Amino acid sequence: MQVYAASFFAIPLFRWFLVRKTNGEIEKRNKAREQWARVLEMPDPPLRQKLASARDMARRTVIGRDRIVYSTEKDFSDQDYEARDWDRRFRELETYDQ
Repeated sequence: MQVYAASFFAIPLFRWFLVRKTNGEIEKRNKAREQWARVLEMPDPPLRQKLASARDMARRTVIGRDRIVYSTEKDFSDQDYEARDWDRRFRELETYDQ
């Protein structure tokens, strides 16, 4: 009976400390995210340039069917790729990206 009475108070107390610790970690992460969001809202000139460059690159980079080397639409064994053809296409892409 004494064990039951002790656990009646100990278990919720333990859970309260655990939840408090977890909520503190979540709050810390949320504050860090808010700070980074503020930085992105008002970027300094170097960050603004990087963001603009990334935006431009995203607009220019379009991967068409001709640049796809491997697809997960079909099982690999069903795709019937020959090693030489795969290597050739991969080398073409490497030289295209450089």
